[in-house]
Amino acid sequence: MKIGRFVVDGHIHCGKKDVTAKDSRVSGFNQEVESVDNSKEALYDMQVYGVDMGILLPSFNGTHSDHYAQICADHPDKFRTCAVETELRLDAMKGIRKWNIDDAIKELEGYFTGPYKEFFVGIGEFSPGSLGCVRDMPTKQERFTEWCKTAEFCIEYDIPCYFHEFSSFNLEDPLTMMACLCSKYPKFKLIIAHGGGSKAKDIEKAVDMAARFENVYLETGYWKAEYYEFALREEDLGAAKLIWGGGDTGSHLWYPQITFGTKMSESNKFSYNRNNWIWGQTKATNYQPDWLGWATHQAHRLKDLNLCTQDEINLIVGGNAARLYKLPVPDGCTFASNRPDLNIMPPEILNSVDPKARDGFPWPDGQYIGGTHTLIF
Repeated sequence: MKIGRFVVDGHIHCGKKDVTAKDSRVSGFNQEVESVDNSKEALYDMQVYGVDMGILLPSFNGTHSDHYAQICADHPDKFRTCAVETELRLDAMKGIRKWNIDDAIKELEGYFTGPYKEFFVGIGEFSPGSLGCVRDMPTKQERFTEWCKTAEFCIEYDIPCYFHEFSSFNLEDPLTMMACLCSKYPKFKLIIAHGGGSKAKDIEKAVDMAARFENVYLETGYWKAEYYEFALREEDLGAAKLIWGGGDTGSHLWYPQITFGTKMSESNKFSYNRNNWIWGQTKATNYQPDWLGWATHQAHRLKDLNLCTQDEINLIVGGNAARLYKLPVPDGCTFASNRPDLNIMPPEILNSVDPKARDGFPWPDGQYIGGTHTLIF
């Protein structure tokens, strides 16, 4: 049984092999991986679990945005893709040229105006200059300026951008800068990757952020069913801004894990086998971990836990992605709107291109001062 009327996996990696390339200049997280088309594995699981379309996300150095677009062109009824400045990142890792935001934006512009433009629907999984990018460390003001240029680009092309810069080791809440950015650019559409993570404390922070801005979405790929309660019971959020997905469909590096018998720690984890990575240098599994099986089960559990109705699930597992990414939807397929009891806005608000600006941006235009209070609501 399908989990919804029109189902979209919002987080697929099927243009890479999770093995270090032979000529990679760096090791560890910033390594170059082998580029490969393993879309057959993703398509097989999509067929098994009743997933209608998928959003592809380029990621590590060695993946190529135009390669992901070619996969979409080969399967136009199944895939759309986001873009990353993959060629600039690869050059920076190889020491050919330094990473900079202007070259990053120029590369992205080429994707959204080029021969594959119909298949590009957003920026991600990583934003320009973020996770996995070999670059000079920016100051907070410099990074904020980079984000401003990214937001302006996204507004121009009416596309969303992923945020994947959260870390427990940041001295400042990683969402602080994004709150400033979204106050400054209320039209900017932001997707928080993995809905903040796979731990309750991180997800609650992301939910709090998404509740305060009309154009902040949460991609829920790592969430077990219980975590949806944070968003569904938040009076300023609800189901209309949640983007469901497998979490890492197509990846052979990360995989779902269960820690049995836990009382104080999280029972569900999404990680890699550290012993293999650190000790044996074997990073990838030799099979496709079943992300969609776990994720579809969590969607079914939402009803078992009485957390939401099927109308809300239809939005979460496909309707929201279809609206955000402008996906082709079958004739006769409709999604819930204008339901105040479910905190689902009417169509004119859901589809608005000019959301109401929020108050609380406390500094002169174009500035970001780290370490101070960011927003006052």
